[in-house]
Amino acid sequence: MFKYILMSCISICFIFMSCTQPIDVPNEPSVEKSLIPIIQIADTLKGSKGQIKDFHILDYFDSKTPIVNTEFFSEVHQITVVSYSDGSFRISQPEELTGEFKIQATITNSDNVTLEAKLMYKIEEHSVPATPLDQLLVIMPLGDSMTNDSRPRVKLWNLLTDDGHDLDFVGNQYQTSSIPDADHEGVGGIKIEGIIDKAESLMQTHSPKYVALMVGTNDIAWYFDETAPEIASRWDALIDRIFNSSEPGTYILAATIPPVSPKNVGSSDMTIKDRAVMVQRYNAEIRSIISDRKTNGDLIILADMEAALDPAIHLSNDGVHLNEMGYSVMGTVYYNAINRAFKVDQ
Repeated sequence: MFKYILMSCISICFIFMSCTQPIDVPNEPSVEKSLIPIIQIADTLKGSKGQIKDFHILDYFDSKTPIVNTEFFSEVHQITVVSYSDGSFRISQPEELTGEFKIQATITNSDNVTLEAKLMYKIEEHSVPATPLDQLLVIMPLGDSMTNDSRPRVKLWNLLTDDGHDLDFVGNQYQTSSIPDADHEGVGGIKIEGIIDKAESLMQTHSPKYVALMVGTNDIAWYFDETAPEIASRWDALIDRIFNSSEPGTYILAATIPPVSPKNVGSSDMTIKDRAVMVQRYNAEIRSIISDRKTNGDLIILADMEAALDPAIHLSNDGVHLNEMGYSVMGTVYYNAINRAFKVDQ
């Protein structure tokens, strides 16, 4: 009897130990994040003898995530490349220098992908300006309260008139400032849908050559219950409405919206609730749409406000609107964007 009981106990212990042994489970394959590449889309810079050359990084390299660092190095020490905060660059060289020169480029995007590339800088005899200075530039500043603020319009006006251009700002809104043109189409609190509703009438009434568009902040900054792709899809529909209602040859200077301070304003069922993160996601969608539209031949130019503005420096106390410095940067970004449009027309 004792032997039977002993054998039973041993059997039970063996079963218990077998059940508690760790079971080898095959490791699930790790899913690596798909990194966004940087693609070189052009390789030749054309300059003029004795003249500075301005260009934008997105005229030569394409990345659907922001480009965060760019370095240029010329094989000829007399050629200098100066960087500006919004992705614009300026090349200068001695008065007498002509010929072809290689410029090395190192480009890094926010996915930490780096591309080593080369540009050929061709300096030729002085050529005709890209845009005739006797051509009237009809510009519609279109957006929300940050477009309603006169300071970016004043900055853009002064930069373009200093270059010798004649300007005409157009829109149904009117606000006096230090410049002689008070017209614009910036409306405080407006969302993307609000501009869609009036875009056709605006384009047919004013026939702008350039539409300086920045909208989407009010769709996100105070409350949101949609994903970034859903909001950006509505923005894409607005771009269609503007182009379909405009004269052929109309350009859209399409701006990303400025960064905002972190704050949870998303609805309770949203995965992302922080407005600062949602702005980043929305702007990434906007850049992707602009890139695809440019590939399809649309006259759309990225004005990357998010890349040019630092939330620690350029935001007002509410964490959404810009301060004096920020509005000056906003005007400069539009200035660089319209100059890139001039080059497309050349």
